[in-house]
Amino acid sequence: MKLLDAILFLTILPFPTKRKITEAHLARTTACFPLVGVLLGGTLLLSARLAASLWSPPTVNVLVLILWGLLTGWLHLDGLADTVDGLCGGATREEKLTIMRDSRVGTFGAAALFGLLLLKFSLLGELSGAAYGDALVLAPTLGRWAMVYSILFFPPARKEGLGHLFKKYCDWRELAFATITALGCTIPLLGPWGSAVFGGVGLAVTVMAWALTRTLGGLTGDTYGALCEVSEVLTLVIISLLAKGGLV
Repeated sequence: MKLLDAILFLTILPFPTKRKITEAHLARTTACFPLVGVLLGGTLLLSARLAASLWSPPTVNVLVLILWGLLTGWLHLDGLADTVDGLCGGATREEKLTIMRDSRVGTFGAAALFGLLLLKFSLLGELSGAAYGDALVLAPTLGRWAMVYSILFFPPARKEGLGHLFKKYCDWRELAFATITALGCTIPLLGPWGSAVFGGVGLAVTVMAWALTRTLGGLTGDTYGALCEVSEVLTLVIISLLAKGGLV
């Protein structure tokens, strides 16, 4: 049931349910976040393979990016835009957090969205064959693992909201299951280099979450989304570099 609830929370897939989900139960679905990433990545890969029989690689990659956003309801991209708007638009911690609550996308957020999507498109174009499939599966998986990791190790910026809720109920059991899922997908696909990809993403997330915590006093639901999106891009970057070196 945790997996189903995680799918309902992280995607737009309309699975019917009559159960009442408590805050504690919702927060503990974090254990299944990387598993949702695996399912999302598998769906993207299957869609890419089907589309490749009809269109050229650039068109396929555009369709993949559109589907990537649609399936997640643009949730994490919205978090990235709000985070960048807050960081660039506010002078104080309070101003930054206030701007991040605004549902409107500002200039800074729009530029960040455009840059990130363009970078994803370019990186997918650098990949082919097995490396392309590995990257499509692992990027959403490690992106969602990054959220669980940052929830456990870094404090919430507010005393209410999504960040506070997840921090209150997420513990080592959720992170352990999430990590086993992420590594259980990464290492079989990339072999010994899977550990390097996982470690690289983990190190980058640590630095980014630490910097956000210093600036904002903690993390929020928006920053979790931003960390997910940046981790997805980093996964694509690392795998593309490994592929260019003939290592994967």
